Order: sequence, then structure tokens, then C-alpha cells
Amino acid sequence: MLRIPGKIPVAISPFFWVTAALIGWINSMGSGSPFLLTLIWIFVIFISILIHEFGHGITSRFFGQTPRIELVAFGGVTYQEGHRLRGWREFLVILNGPLFGFVLFLFTLMLLNTGWFKSPVTLATLQIFVWVNLFWTIVNLLPVMPLDGGQLLRVICESISRGNGLKYALFLSMFFSALLACFFFFIGYFLIGAIFFLFTFQNFASWRRVRVMTDEDQNDDLTLELKEIEELLAKDHKAAALPRLEEIRQRAKRGLIFNLTTQYLAAFRAEEGNFQEVYQLLSPIKKHLSPESIIHLHRAAYEMKDFPLVMELSGATFQYFPDPDVALYNAEASAVMKQVEPTIGWLKAARKCGINNLKMIIEKETFASVRDIPEFRDFLTSL
Repeated sequence: MLRIPGKIPVAISPFFWVTAALIGWINSMGSGSPFLLTLIWIFVIFISILIHEFGHGITSRFFGQTPRIELVAFGGVTYQEGHRLRGWREFLVILNGPLFGFVLFLFTLMLLNTGWFKSPVTLATLQIFVWVNLFWTIVNLLPVMPLDGGQLLRVICESISRGNGLKYALFLSMFFSALLACFFFFIGYFLIGAIFFLFTFQNFASWRRVRVMTDEDQNDDLTLELKEIEELLAKDHKAAALPRLEEIRQRAKRGLIFNLTTQYLAAFRAEEGNFQEVYQLLSPIKKHLSPESIIHLHRAAYEMKDFPLVMELSGATFQYFPDPDVALYNAEASAVMKQVEPTIGWLKAARKCGINNLKMIIEKETFASVRDIPEFRDFLTSL
């Protein structure tokens, strides 16, 4: 990665040049000098995105943050380190990216209209600057996350309702991106339509994750403290992290931070073999669990003989952790629930995972309710 030092350092990924060259080549095919025009496109894209990101970075630095810029495959990203900005300050940081791009559009349009330049190369460069910066400014201000217009929508929604602002912004962003995807598909711009279609699914996935977000999740003190705890966990300082996790969980009471701290605590209890507490911690938030926590709750539900919950989590658990014991827990739960086909299916899965003593396992009391059913007897005969 190429790095340019400075008050606002810039890092440029090799994939940035590849993508810029691809865009340039696509737009230069059919011209008399495709290679020269591709180089011009690369230059224009580089300068335009850099100016756009400096709009974010300079404003961020003005408000006391330490920004850095990365140019990556599909554009640029300005990282803002330091205290978080909110309200009108954050709004200005976001807005000034497209604003700087619009100023570059006006400047190159003015140069193009002066008549000072006669060189075909210079004129072509100015024309591409005008087109790129007008197009990108308009597109980037569309109210779709992760575009700047979507981020501005988020800031506005958070100013109206801090706890629910992100949820509202993601929902509106999902709606607008789906609408724009359909529009671009309809007029034949399939690549742009596909990009907005991707944004639709990204926003839907994000919206599903933040549906439980509360005002406590917007608390900077809680967020900072959770980050410190995660650093302790990364260093394996569990004894120091555990009481702080319990304290934050009590303070949060609900929402994303509550769910995350609950899952951390459940992971500790699972290591200790305290499945009763794992069950008590995770079952109330079972719809908002990570794959690891689903595995913990599945085992806890089995130990607590909550066989309907074992069945509910059976498929996801085996997908995340295709272990023979998981298959056997699912088989036992299916048998208790008198579901013959799932019982046979999970026993076959256990056998594929390396369990060879199925006849001995089936002697357990949990299989009594299906042992005399004809389909199950046929399966026993085949072993």
C-alpha cells in the first residue's frame, strides 16, 4: 500500500488503481486513443476522490479530530480518530466531502468555458473532470447508506430521535436504495442498479441488527467502557473483565450493549460448565445471538431438557458447529418430541461425523418414545 505522510496521511491500495483503470478502460473503449484516455480517467478519478476525502478530513481536523484517508478499490474512506462528533459538526464533516467535489466541478467547468485551452488532451481531461464530479456529487448525496447522503440522513434522524435514529435511517435508506435499483434496472443501467440492489441488502442486514438498539447504545461512556473490556478480553484478562461486564449489563438493561455483554458472560459460564446460568442468560435474547452463543444456548437447552428449544436451534447449531455431539443432542430432542424422521436424520448425521455405536446410544431412555415405531425399527435393522 502506497502511503503519503502529512497532517492528513493518505494510504492508497493497489486495488484502487486497478478499479480506476477498469472504469477508465470501459469509458474509453471505442475512442481513437483508449490507452491515453484510460490514463486520463485514472488521473481524474484519483484527484476527484482525493479532493472529496480531503473535504471530510480537513473539516474533521478543524473540529479537533485526527483524520486519515484510505483510497480503496471502490472509492475512499476518511477515518476520524478522537472524540466523536455529533449534531451539526458531524453533519458538516459529511457534507463537505460532496461539497468539495461540487466546487471542483464548478472550477473545471469554468476552465472549460474560458476558451483558454486548445489541446485535445487538456479539453478531454477537463470534460471528464466536469462529468465525474457532477455525477459523483449527485449520486453521493442520494439518501442511501453508506453514501454520504445516507450518512446525512442518519445524522438528521439521530437528531430527531437519538435512540431510534439509526433504525429510521437504515429503513429509509433500504427503501430508497430498492427504489433506485429498480429505476436504474428499468432504464438499462444494470451495473448501477446492481450496486444499489447490494446497498438494499446491506441496509436490510444492518437494520435487522440494530432493531433492538436503545438510548443506552448511544451512550459514549458505555461504548468506551465496553471497548476497554474487549481489550482486556483480547489479552485474556478475564478476571478483570468479568465484574465490569456484569456492571455494564446492569446499566444497559436492554439493547445491543446489553445483548453483547450478556453473550460474553454466557461464554464464561459455558466454559465453567454452568449451563443453567447460560440458559437463563441467553434464552430471553435467543433471536439476537451470535453463532457462538447459539451453540452455547443449544447445549444449555439440552442440559436443561428444553427439547423444543434444542429443536428450534438444531439446524443453525449444526451448520455453525457440525459436531457429532450436536447431532446426537438433536436426535434425542427429536425422539422426545416423537418426530421420527428428524430423529433418524440426526442419527445418520452423527454416524457420518464418526459415531459408530449408535445401537448402544439408542438404548437411552430418551429414544423410548420412537423405538417401537415401524420407520425407526427399520432404521435400527439397517445399522
